[in-house]
Amino acid sequence: MSENKAMEFGPEDVTAARATLAQARDGEVVGVVILTDEEVTILDGLEHEQLVPTPWIDAQGTADRTLMGRVALRSLVSREMVLPAGTDAEGRVTAIKAHPGITGPLVLRRTAQEILSVERTSSNGKDWLFAYVHHEDGRSTVLEEEISGEGHHVFSVYPQALLGERFEKFFDPTETALLGTAPKTYSAEAFAAAAATLPQLNEAVAVSIVSGVARGSDKLLNASVYAGPHGVHVLRGTEHDAQGAPVTYTLQETGSRGLRALPSELVPA
Repeated sequence: MSENKAMEFGPEDVTAARATLAQARDGEVVGVVILTDEEVTILDGLEHEQLVPTPWIDAQGTADRTLMGRVALRSLVSREMVLPAGTDAEGRVTAIKAHPGITGPLVLRRTAQEILSVERTSSNGKDWLFAYVHHEDGRSTVLEEEISGEGHHVFSVYPQALLGERFEKFFDPTETALLGTAPKTYSAEAFAAAAATLPQLNEAVAVSIVSGVARGSDKLLNASVYAGPHGVHVLRGTEHDAQGAPVTYTLQETGSRGLRALPSELVPA
């Protein structure tokens, strides 16, 4: 970031962000950097609410987050991923200058035109996938942030053309998506009564909740994806009441093509 911890992006930050996007190559996923919960938090600024889950930090309960951040900062400085840009009277770092390879992703995740997020629950616990889509100079590029239950944030970049493929792999880790069928419609009451007996839902080995939003829009679209021995099924609320609660649902078995198309369907035009 700039030479302070405030959420203010200067020319160097913009240059770092563009340099990160420029690493994307057609047909490739390019790794950028891996950071921990506490490193992301201290780099982004302890005073700023995180955009994404921080599972390792959350698991520490009432532990001092400021102290965890300082320990993370000490590690980053020792690895020369950041440089001190100011200290207080006790020698504690009060301002930092991060390597552009870190600055770029942190800027991009807060300036995307579109954001897609997935929370997946499986026998391994929870993990998450975030896609920050940027449209610039006639090119659409994704910064991806994959977060493990252990609190590791893996950043990578790729052309938007690969977005559907990346999400398909996350939705369907056991590769059981085969067929696409016609959707079955339920009223909210009928679905509530049937849900406990539907094997497509109850025997799923991975359940993903995916959401999409565009910058400047207050419309958040979402769906649930159930992957398991009965194939992959997508559940959506299709009609909503005045408070936004679904009054009808559709449940549909979905093949590979449908899973790849789902992210683009969830970002409002």
